[in-house]
Amino acid sequence: MVKSYFVTIGFSETYLLRLLTETSAKEEDRFVIVVPSPILEGVKVAIENLKVNSSRLNYPSPEVHEISLSDFPSTLSQLIDLLLPLPEPIITELSVGMRMLNTLLFLSILISRKKYTVYVRDEGGGAKVISFNSEEVNSLSRDLSNEEIKMLYSIDKNNGIRPRDLAIDLGKSEKTVLNKLSDFKKYGYIVIKGKDRLIELTPLGKIALTIHNESKKYLSKVEHTKCES
Repeated sequence: MVKSYFVTIGFSETYLLRLLTETSAKEEDRFVIVVPSPILEGVKVAIENLKVNSSRLNYPSPEVHEISLSDFPSTLSQLIDLLLPLPEPIITELSVGMRMLNTLLFLSILISRKKYTVYVRDEGGGAKVISFNSEEVNSLSRDLSNEEIKMLYSIDKNNGIRPRDLAIDLGKSEKTVLNKLSDFKKYGYIVIKGKDRLIELTPLGKIALTIHNESKKYLSKVEHTKCES
């Protein structure tokens, strides 16, 4: 499967080479590098080093594009024009180059609705890496129904509950519960363990529940304020 790298670069090519290695880059992948115009001399050196190493390691050849950093709409438009033709998934690294450009790169990926994986490294050498992808972000951005919230709350309250017991707790048929559990597993909210099919919330599921609870508190507060006025 062909994938696309959509990144910027600073005065060193090290992190990008590490990214290509860690994600098993292939020669047929797309490797788009966006840099502010005009290109600084130090950045030119890093790009040339990257080209040499990419060729030596049979990684995709860097495609360098200069863009003008002006106002928000025009800068974003340039990025979107470069991004939309690229095959999914999109892979980006937010630890290199200008923070301004990295922010806009990530925003362009978000609004493109393409599948993506983002890598972020610590500033002390890049040994610590955090990655996240579009599936995780989309799962946390979902609007949860009241029934889904009740089910997540019941799973959280009864950690390690079986599907049959969960159905009893919710007053639903086991088939209905199993169908929804299948959705929850796809969203990354739960894991089902062992032959007894014990259900537990994942960290992602706990975050989704927390987000909903806090939103509900806020909306309740707003409604209460409206009533008072």
